[in-house]
Order: sequence, then C-alpha cells, then structure tokens
Amino acid sequence: MTTNQTSTSLRILTTEEYDRAYDRLTSAAYRHGSRLGDIAAHDALTETLAAIGVFTPAPDIEPFTCTARFVPNDAEQYEPDMLGVWQQCQDEPGHEGTDHDSGDLSWADDMPGALPPEATA
Repeated sequence: MTTNQTSTSLRILTTEEYDRAYDRLTSAAYRHGSRLGDIAAHDALTETLAAIGVFTPAPDIEPFTCTARFVPNDAEQYEPDMLGVWQQCQDEPGHEGTDHDSGDLSWADDMPGALPPEATA
C-alpha cells in the first residue's frame, strides 16, 4: 500500500492537493482581513475536510515506534478535534498482533482509515 491508501477506500489528499487547499484557505482569509496562524490554518483545513469525508495526507512516520497509522474518519464516533487527525501507534516496532494504540486511540489494521505497519527490510 502507498501512504495514501488505507485498508478501505477513503479519500486522502495528496500532498500537492493539500498544499493547494491550504494556500487557498490562507489567501481567502487574508483577503477578508484575517491572518490565520499556521496552526490555526492547518486545524481549520483538517477539520473542514474531515467533516466532508476528505482527509489530509498521512504524516511522516515517527522513528522508533510501530509504523501503523490511523485517521479517525467517522464524524459520529470522533469529536471534531480528533476527526481527521492522524495517529501513529506508540508500541514497539514489529509488536505482536494487528491492534495498535497511539495513547489517544486504539485501532486494528482492518479498520477504515488504518494504514498497517510498513514492512521492514
């Protein structure tokens, strides 16, 4: 799987698509007299896209932990501040089983929005 394909079909933007959307958001805000800070702009874009079922690209993998990642994608199950925010498993690399935990959320490899651990060479 590539970093933009989860275990089920979700719409995950490419980095280029996300960058274009971010640029349009900050440009529109500036035209209307508001200057969004970097964090506020990314949060606003992530929450807005997630509300319509579109998700930001998966972030780079943090080293020294399991490489499994998950994007909370069900608006009925997750609060707005968690919806669309990528999680990475904090367990040891290569841990047993297909269940993962970020410290905030737990998920299985077969859940919608899951990117299973990447194979190691």
